[in-house]
Amino acid sequence: MAPFNAAEEVEPPFQKKYFSTEFMMKYEPLAAATRRLNEDKNDAEAQKMYDEHFPLYKTYDWCSSWDGTKYDLVFYGVSGYTGYLMMEYLKRVSLKLSAEDFTFAFAGRTPGRVQSLRDREFAGTPYEDTPVMQMSYDDPYSMIDLVKSARCIINVAGPYMLTQGELMIDCCISMGVHYCDISGEIPWSRRITPLHKHAQKNGAFIIPSAASAGGFPDLCTFLCAKKAREDYNEELRKAICYVNGGGAIATASGGTLKTRATMAAGGDETRKMMGDPYALGGFVPDRDRHGIKYCNIEFGTGQVTTKVRAEDLDANMSKISEDKHLGIWRGPNVYSYFDTRIVRRSNMLLADMGGYCYGKSLNFLQFSVLPTEMLLQAKAGGGGGGGGGATGGSVEAEKKALEAKGVYYGAGEGPPLEELDDAWSAWFVWAQTEKGHEIKCDFIGRDGYFETARIAVET
Repeated sequence: MAPFNAAEEVEPPFQKKYFSTEFMMKYEPLAAATRRLNEDKNDAEAQKMYDEHFPLYKTYDWCSSWDGTKYDLVFYGVSGYTGYLMMEYLKRVSLKLSAEDFTFAFAGRTPGRVQSLRDREFAGTPYEDTPVMQMSYDDPYSMIDLVKSARCIINVAGPYMLTQGELMIDCCISMGVHYCDISGEIPWSRRITPLHKHAQKNGAFIIPSAASAGGFPDLCTFLCAKKAREDYNEELRKAICYVNGGGAIATASGGTLKTRATMAAGGDETRKMMGDPYALGGFVPDRDRHGIKYCNIEFGTGQVTTKVRAEDLDANMSKISEDKHLGIWRGPNVYSYFDTRIVRRSNMLLADMGGYCYGKSLNFLQFSVLPTEMLLQAKAGGGGGGGGGATGGSVEAEKKALEAKGVYYGAGEGPPLEELDDAWSAWFVWAQTEKGHEIKCDFIGRDGYFETARIAVET
């Protein structure tokens, strides 16, 4: 596996496809000019034709059937459970409480399925005729039309690492359209990271992992770092996130289980990547007394890679232990091996942008809070889980446990929100500055799925 390289750039995948000879030859005026120039490079009339039509080709208008309507938000992949969550959040919250009107549309690979869900959720409301568009990754024309129709696309079609979602992201970047998704997959995040520089050049915001997983730990750490600067003019040295939840019997949607199974089934390279605390970058160290950054330098090649500090190892989050300072019993959290990477990457990006990072030597860890009954069960070897603070475990073990409870869902399915009305989830971050000042931040909300919809829509 190649080491993470924050400066890595790749040829943008949609651009590569769109500006290939094969695709350019689909635009007949450009194809005709090219054929003539191949026969005679001094053909002035052909050169004039080429110069006239190539700028038109770059607008994408020649192959687009876009009607000129621009929506503030376009939700893609909303035919399943996640689509249901997004529509429910729009209906229950955004369309009732938003201070400003906004326009939106839905889209999917199979418009009929999206339309059925829309009709069920919005029948009898002013939004019952919300437009539904079709787009598939193997049809670049439909992708162009979709992106032209949006100011921001919210992509909820996962597992992302099984799709060609980077084509959509690059298409968005090319047209200056913003993008977000609700991914919780390190391989996917790693795959799209090289598009960062491309997005910067084109002024597009690309926000993966706009979900409760990845989102709230990062936001709470950001607020702790902000408070540390304002009150003490210091950076954070360490931060620990504690995840908790309760209320209704928690379960996982079919999509969540499929995503975890997909990552678990990855090859050695994928597993090695996911086990790297700095899979998405993020180490921002001070120089040591010799003026050399804390890193490994490969002899012969001079290749520099992150040298992982013992305090950042995942092993620190894998056991039941007591935080004696806060009096909290804690155990592994199912998302800690993702959220820690997100926080470290945000720390790095803030430093790279020349602003205030969370802390150049930040150590960030995450755990589940273990209530008394869960602690006793875990100590007895029974595992345990549920709620926003679900503990870690194998995908197969989680599936069997859910089946035993009668709350196992297949792909595209999940618990109705009505069954989760009393469910709650919470993220509590305790942070400490270089000089020992303590800052705390927490967020308490509804079940994790509802909060994922909140972050995605409100972002």
